Amino acid sequence: MIDLHSHILYDIDDGSKSFDMSIEMLRMAAACGTTDIIATPHVNRRGVVPEWSVIVEKATVLQEDAKKAGIPITIHTGAEVEINFEALNFLKEDARDYCIAGSRYILCELTNQSEPKQTEHLLFELMVRGYRPILAHPERYDRIMEKPRYIWKWLEKGVLTQCNGGSFVGYFGEEVQRRVEMLARKDMICFLGSDAHRTTVRNPDLAPVEVAIKKLTNGAALWQRCEDNGRKLLNKKAIYPSIEGEWREEKPKKKGFFAKLFG
Repeated sequence: MIDLHSHILYDIDDGSKSFDMSIEMLRMAAACGTTDIIATPHVNRRGVVPEWSVIVEKATVLQEDAKKAGIPITIHTGAEVEINFEALNFLKEDARDYCIAGSRYILCELTNQSEPKQTEHLLFELMVRGYRPILAHPERYDRIMEKPRYIWKWLEKGVLTQCNGGSFVGYFGEEVQRRVEMLARKDMICFLGSDAHRTTVRNPDLAPVEVAIKKLTNGAALWQRCEDNGRKLLNKKAIYPSIEGEWREEKPKKKGFFAKLFG
């Protein structure tokens, strides 16, 4: 698997806290079958914008250290950029800074305060500037997920999505798990990422995630699609969402008698 979203670089954001932790995180990732991992430190969170050259240097050094430690994994540079109007000041037209592995694809983070209409404007402005936005973990944004048809619309326009492995195993709660499973049913997930921050909780071990995903009706196809899309991205090939038809709201499942009685 290609892990599209991780915080494995130490001393740059709220992710890995030390060299030893970064190495152990890489070891965990490789052990579960991850062949490539994208280092995506936070950019523009609370207005803090690390220099792109710093991200590249840290990833290069960590790759060298991983090789010395015998860890069979390839690190690629990227960033998790909080998208607001301030971000447009440093995301210049046709630039590649903060993009994934030298491509035009850029991982975009929202907040729980992000509104669909404003988000739509920002995403499409990025596309006009030559970027291909990948929306990071949409299942975690309350206001966006109140109207998931917006995400469907964005996918139709060429925006891509990345969901967190932890969302499938309940790490972020039942509601987020319900949302991500809905996105899976509707083929609205393009990439997977661990969003790993530590070696303990929120770690890069995607093995339990693979088990959980493959229990879903179309889980095996989803896992393979995300792997294929990740490989296409690294090879700088075009990626298209697999959604078809029109958006349809899902009807809530009717509760049985005992479910109604006990909650």
